[in-house]
Amino acid sequence: MDFETFRNKLGKKIKKERVARGLTQEDMDDGDDGVPHRTMQNIETGRSNPNLRTLFRLSKRMEISVSELMDI
Repeated sequence: MDFETFRNKLGKKIKKERVARGLTQEDMDDGDDGVPHRTMQNIETGRSNPNLRTLFRLSKRMEISVSELMDI
């Protein structure tokens, strides 16, 4: 798998897990350790890739491990 495909699959996985938990992109931006709405849009559509800090924040917010989040 090439990097672009990986990035797209990761974005879809993040969106799937977020939606499964009933969270909106705006919910992910709540609080000091949130991920900005625009960043969520870019990650979920595969336009950008999350760094480790962002993956940690996402996993914490969704109450899922980083390894589960990246299991694509």
